[in-house]
Amino acid sequence: MDQQPQRFQTDQALVEILEIATALSSASDLYALLHLILSKSRYLTNSDAGSIFLVERADQNRDPQSTDQLWFAVSQNATLDARAGVDEGSFEARVHDIRFPLTQERLVGWCALTGDVLNIPDAYALDPNLPYRFDRTMDRTLDYRAVSILTLPMRTTTGEIVGVLQLINRKQGEATLIEPANALALTRPYDSLDQTLIEALASQAAVCVERTQLFESQQQLIDSIIAILAGAIDAKSPYTGGHCERVPELATLLAEAAEAATDGPLADFRFETPKAWREFRIGAWLHDCGKVTTPEYVVDKATKLETNYNRIHEIRTRFEVLLRDAQIARLEGLLRGDDPAQLNQAYELRKQQLEADFTFIAESNLGGEFFGPESVERLKGIAVQTWQRHFDATIGLAWEEHERRVAGLPPGGEILPVEEPLLADRPWHRIPRHEEDMPPDARYGFKMDMPEDLYNQGEIYNLSASRGTLTDEERYKINDHIIQTIIMLENLPFPRDLARVAEYAGGHHETMLGTGYPRRLTKEQLSIPARIMAIADIFEALTAADRPYKKAKTLSESVAILAGFRNRQHIDADLFELFLRSGVYRVYAERFLKPEQIDDVDIAAYLERPVAQV
Repeated sequence: MDQQPQRFQTDQALVEILEIATALSSASDLYALLHLILSKSRYLTNSDAGSIFLVERADQNRDPQSTDQLWFAVSQNATLDARAGVDEGSFEARVHDIRFPLTQERLVGWCALTGDVLNIPDAYALDPNLPYRFDRTMDRTLDYRAVSILTLPMRTTTGEIVGVLQLINRKQGEATLIEPANALALTRPYDSLDQTLIEALASQAAVCVERTQLFESQQQLIDSIIAILAGAIDAKSPYTGGHCERVPELATLLAEAAEAATDGPLADFRFETPKAWREFRIGAWLHDCGKVTTPEYVVDKATKLETNYNRIHEIRTRFEVLLRDAQIARLEGLLRGDDPAQLNQAYELRKQQLEADFTFIAESNLGGEFFGPESVERLKGIAVQTWQRHFDATIGLAWEEHERRVAGLPPGGEILPVEEPLLADRPWHRIPRHEEDMPPDARYGFKMDMPEDLYNQGEIYNLSASRGTLTDEERYKINDHIIQTIIMLENLPFPRDLARVAEYAGGHHETMLGTGYPRRLTKEQLSIPARIMAIADIFEALTAADRPYKKAKTLSESVAILAGFRNRQHIDADLFELFLRSGVYRVYAERFLKPEQIDDVDIAAYLERPVAQV
């Protein structure tokens, strides 16, 4: 007679377990899955209440005094929810996030620590000699009475206990509300079939937790890699580390403004899911990760003659030698009995000339907006002056530099002393490309013109740079960081929901006209997030106050320059307009700019779009 209900219960249990298995394969919300498992467990056992507790492991690296804890992840109680008032809210809302130390004294603690199943007919009738006890505090607080309790460990496939599933008060028949006065009469113990069924569901709950923890650990790993890369750039060059932090902040502000747009060309732009937002933020954080391959002295090159040090000191020493030669010539003339007045006059003229020439070279070394042909001619005129070197210039050198130095010398080497020009472009100043410096595989689609040499350290060549401090070779090396960024990111096995990280990170130096780098993409080939990155990258660089090679610009100066980029179609005009109208430029300024940089900006002057310039 009893076999039919039992068979029905077993068949129904299989259906419920299959339903949970289906939910596991398609859902990623741990909270919803645990709720489903708990509600199915209560349904199959006709339980009035139940909870799932999760184990929180202590991080003793951060806090040596911390201990493992259990917390109410999911809780259900039909009786308490039925009689709860509006102000009280659900039972779960009242106990959610309660935590307590993981110890053996509590039923759930004993279960989590030992892995034992506790099937208790009456919680109030426990033998006092048992190592665990039932805490009646919550019953008194909630005016409830727990009688039968089934407590099972949630064990993963590796055997780790990640939580506890607990059911309370298996009801008799259709009984609904459990009161302290009628609890014993309306409940019954859990039987062996109940225990077998719930053990299966507890295993599925453990799978949920294990999968979620695995997913979270993968996300933490990715986030840690991002932090390591950004930290490496920061440690490598303190002048660009802040850039890697601020660009994502500005990019996020502009992306949020774009999402909020209700009309115009950006009205349909959306990141549809939190994962899509995370993908964008990761792309923003990693937009300059290729700079780990760029030599620090190139990134931070503040003067034209700078390599690993500022070579102006070498040139100053040569001027010192020439001035000393002039002094010696004057003294030798005096010893010969020549006219002192003429000697002194010649010395003073030579001194003034050397001082003027060195001042010109030193000022040229600083770089600037334009170094014209007249300045180059004067530089070459100064360079042809000579000084005498008495010491061997091929000793004390690293192997590679030594090979470059001796390559053009006669078989017997130099005959000292040697007449040296004051400034020169020597063959050994040209550093050839090695195999690893050659253009990347054509499959990447890069379209950047590569200089013949890896570097050219010629003194006249560097001092003749027409704008700024960089040579063509160094400018290519700096621009190469975006190539390295794309190669690095496209070769990382990102999961599908991060597939566009390389695209977002790698497009911020492209233009709307297809004149940018490294792929010369046009506006139509660039996604809106990639175009957002371009504005964020430029504006941060303009306003940054931590660069050794330039002074920070004011807010109005930066907006004006950015407007010029818009006029030349280097940045997206619609996003630039949104950047101004939404006030993103000022929100960013108030967060990151120095007070003296923040001035008034007449945005109306930039909202009217001029005829496009090229």
